[in-house]
Amino acid sequence: MSRRIRFLDANLDTLTFNETIEKIEAQIKKREPIHHTGVNADKINLMKKNPRFQKIINEAALINPDGMSVVLAAKLCKQAPLERVAGIDIMVRLLEIAATKGYRIYFLGTSQAILDKLIARVKQDYPTLVIAGFHHGFFQPEEEADVVADIKKQQPDLLFIALPSPQKEFFVDRNIAEMGVPVSIGVGGSFDVIAGELKRAPQWMQRLNLEWFYRMMQEPRRLAKRYLVGNLIFIKHVSQEKFAQKREV
Repeated sequence: MSRRIRFLDANLDTLTFNETIEKIEAQIKKREPIHHTGVNADKINLMKKNPRFQKIINEAALINPDGMSVVLAAKLCKQAPLERVAGIDIMVRLLEIAATKGYRIYFLGTSQAILDKLIARVKQDYPTLVIAGFHHGFFQPEEEADVVADIKKQQPDLLFIALPSPQKEFFVDRNIAEMGVPVSIGVGGSFDVIAGELKRAPQWMQRLNLEWFYRMMQEPRRLAKRYLVGNLIFIKHVSQEKFAQKREV
């Protein structure tokens, strides 16, 4: 679907933000279900430990670097230039386009309380948006078939999924054919930000690759270990990659 590189055992598309949007819109017209995902340092670490997760990510039709850590690490290791394409930016742009073009949207994930706030907010910001359906992310395994059946019934063009990893990737892998949604997109914590539950880091922190720190300060109990320990593990993976390159020279 696009030119890819292989870095840290992950496939990454060398697409710009605008090219990614164009690919998604083209897929909506094709009506063939695909999985869009983003890769950051945390996902690289998880892919290294979980072969099934790695396989699902690497077989996705669209794989954006969703983290400056991955972009900078690729540059350090002299890979093809990458552009960070954040899931929340993709989601916001697609909501704008959908409100204009009539694409049907389905939201899956987060708690019912936050989901209600999200729906209220997008209705306010995009009054012409067609919301095909929504469902919270705290369903039990025995309820999954009902969730999938509802998504299939509502026939959305875009499915935004805000479940934790690897839960959301496994969900898409199990159900993508049955749901029949042209594009299923994992968007991480985007629901919480758009709903107003969390704030996004200011632009200067995003440019300095400090968005992770801003998020950790908002949710220290949940994210401190993931980021502090996870970042050290990611640096180890990058160092090993760099060392391997030097040995090959």
